Amino acid sequence: MWDTLTALAAHPWAYPAFSVVHLIGLGALLCGLLVFELRTLGARRELDPGALARLAIPTALAGFALCAVSGAAMFATQPQELWVNPALRVKLALIAVAGLNAAWFHWRGGVRAQDRLGRWQCLLSLGIWVAVIICGRWIAFV
Repeated sequence: MWDTLTALAAHPWAYPAFSVVHLIGLGALLCGLLVFELRTLGARRELDPGALARLAIPTALAGFALCAVSGAAMFATQPQELWVNPALRVKLALIAVAGLNAAWFHWRGGVRAQDRLGRWQCLLSLGIWVAVIICGRWIAFV
């Protein structure tokens, strides 16, 4: 798989194209999470959280999938240089923490977890994803 990604990434248009796909995935991921988490935090209480989750969570997951594939492809262009970049390693660690937080949220009942802890988990999730975005931008500058 890495050989195919490395060969594909060698094309001069590949990295910019992967970058665009990564941004589109990030938009879908963040927007899906933001809509769902704002509802959990108390915004637009007239919206049914279950119906909103059925729209927002698959959107967020599709965005994450786009980010994962395009991120792996961009990493394949220069794995040795990127792996030593502390911003990339912090970004990957934060993504793992975000995944654990999401798994815990859904294990606790997900949409039905409209309690104080669920709200804190949503705030934590938003903060983590903002930090992931910041780390992603810093990769080019660190």
